[in-house]
Amino acid sequence: MKQYESFSHGLVTSKIWLCEQLEKVLIDRPAPTLNVLGCWDNLLAFMLIIRKPNFYKEINGYDLSHDSINAANEICDTWMFETPRVTNHLVDVNTIKFTDNKQVFINCSVDQFNSNEWYDNIPIGSTICIQSTDMPIDNGMWEITQSIESLDDLIDRYKMSTILYSGKHLVDYVEWSYNRYMIIGIK
Repeated sequence: MKQYESFSHGLVTSKIWLCEQLEKVLIDRPAPTLNVLGCWDNLLAFMLIIRKPNFYKEINGYDLSHDSINAANEICDTWMFETPRVTNHLVDVNTIKFTDNKQVFINCSVDQFNSNEWYDNIPIGSTICIQSTDMPIDNGMWEITQSIESLDDLIDRYKMSTILYSGKHLVDYVEWSYNRYMIIGIK
């Protein structure tokens, strides 16, 4: 990933869409702890807190890239010292066995993961938000390793006991376009 690539138009509009829908789903819950898996520079944590400063208990970001975590720490610097606290972790989320199903798990880049181990490591009963694209594998622009062909494909791949939200967001640049798909549900 190029530094600060998450500030691109398509990724920012997709994160705004995620914020809007996740806030609706979590409106009646006490301040949850969020875990952003594959957080890159954790622009999502920044956006979530700016939109609703007292809505979350804490946000944890996880990524494999040292450069991404360094950028995340710069972008989220304020909340490393303030509440809600943001903590960014340099770790492979496929190796973490999460145990608290009261937390919320977010993965906006499942199409860039080599496996679904991360999903298997999330406890049953957890709220999960997943975004992906219909960009083809090895498209030259992104590091796509798993192609998602449709919203139904995303729902079928990541089984939830309850779907709380599902939708599609078209990112259109006239000369080319792609779809982002999102599901929020209970595993």
